[in-house]
Amino acid sequence: EPGRPPRHPATVTEEMFRAAVFGSTGATGRELVRELAESKSCERVHAITRRQVEDLSQTFPGTTEESRKKIVIFPVDFENLSETVGKAAEVDVAFCCLGTTHGDAGGAKGFRKVDLTYVLATGEVCRSAGVSNFHLVTAAGVYRSLPRFVSNYVWTKARSEEGILKLGFASCAIWHPGFLDRGDLTRKGESWAKFFGACGLPVSTLAKSMRVYAEQLAAGKRDAKADVIENKGIRALAA
Repeated sequence: EPGRPPRHPATVTEEMFRAAVFGSTGATGRELVRELAESKSCERVHAITRRQVEDLSQTFPGTTEESRKKIVIFPVDFENLSETVGKAAEVDVAFCCLGTTHGDAGGAKGFRKVDLTYVLATGEVCRSAGVSNFHLVTAAGVYRSLPRFVSNYVWTKARSEEGILKLGFASCAIWHPGFLDRGDLTRKGESWAKFFGACGLPVSTLAKSMRVYAEQLAAGKRDAKADVIENKGIRALAA
């Protein structure tokens, strides 16, 4: 861009940064878009979606008229992401908030397509575009040594983490939130958990912690490395 100083190819070193959110219309993604759009350190937010968004205020509740000026919608085809991503991944920081359930995806095969195939495709296009700082949201209790027959959910999440780490981002933050409170986007199983008194981590808290982490890294207050942030660390960052 004219007048913009060159960026270091290996890490985010400037206080200002550009961000992309894959899975931007889900419970966590839309909160993260709002957080980033309101951040003084984030100059632009690429919201990657599966279809065009007509009403930003409805899709990203809580955003203001001013903050929405930073949001740019990029519809893509995750079945052919490398050919449709365009300039969406030309950012400093990328957040992957893609995720579904076996029920919503129609079974294990559909679940693996979203939580593994699409996630790895996202990492690959971001790495190819020169993204240095990548964030991946999975879940608490993801143990990479757990056999698939014990839990296809955990096994799939673990393989996505391994695949992203192998891509060699300068900084890679993997987020392990526990049971999430998704507000009006609460899933069926989570509704039952709430009914029986379970208190989840608000997606707004997770999104805030991810935004704070990115700001700290951009400002040089955090070292670039592979990192795993568990529930306790998430709450601490958002405090």
